[in-house]
Amino acid sequence: MPTSRQVGLALAIAGSAVTGTVLPSTAYAESTAYAESTAHAENTVLHVDNGPRSNCSDSGTGTRDRPFCTVQAAADVAEPGQTVQLAPDRRFTGQVTVRRSGEPGRPIVFQGAEPTVHAPNTSVGTRHWGRGSTPAPHAFVFEGVHDVTVTGLRLDAPQEGVLVKDSTRIAVDHNDVAAGDPVRGGVRAFPAATPSVRITGAGSYVTVSRNRISAAPVSGVAVDAGTSGVVVTTNLITGGAGRGVLVTDAPGTIVVGNTFGRNCGSDLEFAGASTGSVAENNILAKRPAPRCGGTPPTAIPLVVSAESIRSTRVDYNTIVPSGPYAYSWGGTPFATPEAFRAIGQGASDNAVDPGFAADREDYTPAAVTGVTDAADPNALGTLATDLLGAEPADHPRFPSPTAWGYRDRGAIELQDPLRVQLSARPRPRAGHPLNARFAVGYSAGWVPGAATLDFGDGSAPRAVDPGYGSVDHDYPAAGSYTATLTAGGPAGPVRTTTTRITVGSKNGG
Repeated sequence: MPTSRQVGLALAIAGSAVTGTVLPSTAYAESTAYAESTAHAENTVLHVDNGPRSNCSDSGTGTRDRPFCTVQAAADVAEPGQTVQLAPDRRFTGQVTVRRSGEPGRPIVFQGAEPTVHAPNTSVGTRHWGRGSTPAPHAFVFEGVHDVTVTGLRLDAPQEGVLVKDSTRIAVDHNDVAAGDPVRGGVRAFPAATPSVRITGAGSYVTVSRNRISAAPVSGVAVDAGTSGVVVTTNLITGGAGRGVLVTDAPGTIVVGNTFGRNCGSDLEFAGASTGSVAENNILAKRPAPRCGGTPPTAIPLVVSAESIRSTRVDYNTIVPSGPYAYSWGGTPFATPEAFRAIGQGASDNAVDPGFAADREDYTPAAVTGVTDAADPNALGTLATDLLGAEPADHPRFPSPTAWGYRDRGAIELQDPLRVQLSARPRPRAGHPLNARFAVGYSAGWVPGAATLDFGDGSAPRAVDPGYGSVDHDYPAAGSYTATLTAGGPAGPVRTTTTRITVGSKNGG
């Protein structure tokens, strides 16, 4: 399978908060997945655990045996290159204000779940409040700092869940964000709603990547005046009462590979003078949304102001409007991608239905021409893995639009359905004292292939049909064996799984 050069200038610099790499202004870099981070380069971790048996202390040193009780205590002493590791299954109430910076190549990392685990089970912020109480407004605040990453957390707050102000090389990666609504349980904590994530002030090269941002009351991500080189990539932004992403007077903003759905306002808007921006590889799909009164929203999905059109590029997007127009370009509306192409933009845009499941909040696209393997793999800001941590999968039915690789549009990469499952238990019975029964599961993939079960005793492997069933096997002698189920074909991927079975022993049968 081909390897593509995937990340351009803006993400290469912004991604230094994640990868710890500072690149020259003319360089391109390979993908900047968080898994490739050098956050542990110093091999130092500050632990935070407020559990009842954690033996925590905010005056301690943050060791595993004596962790900090609060994230703020760790944030106040973290050094460049250190990771602040938050314990799993914990809720840390209150706001974390980050006042210390990392260094290029040695970021400070606040980490909850491992980055490949999508659903974070560790949360920071305030989810509920009652009358007479004043919750902290934010989950994380970065002001005047640089080279810091927050990843693998659920972030709740009545105002911005993440507020980045006057900061550089900040990475907000692999989080669940539900923030910006000042009213919970009928109690209003603040006068007005806010975006879920806001980047403001004189900062630059901030990356917002692989997050789930849901039910934003104003906008999922707001990129404000004064910022530059911001990258919003591979996020799922859904169910908001307002816009998905609002970029205002922020030149050079890159919005690539995101999936938008059920937002009442425009999914993506470049307002003010956001010149030289990029919108590529996104899926913008309007669907009936409860927050819009239960009817399909009619807001134009993609809006670019007259002051923002200079040097701004729109391409490789799938846009499915529920109103009469798909685009607004400099104040002129366009109903279809075909009409939009007449002005020299959106050459590879389309209005293909991505095939999202209609009955649930599942935004994995179906195998669809114009979506599957239809993105530009070299678009600025493209990451090595998708929202769920999966690498690109080359579907044999869909040719890539470029010669440099393959990539699906949106935040979730459709994966080959080839799967294997295997378990075993002894099943001795009359005449078959060394028998074992195997539970076998095999789901066929995109490429024709076959599956075989090797029992690990030197006997001939047995062919396995797609589906789920059981297979019995008599072993020649008592002992322990490793059985292997292999599926796939020479022209496609191969999946293998093993299981250990003991037969003929007192405990094993």
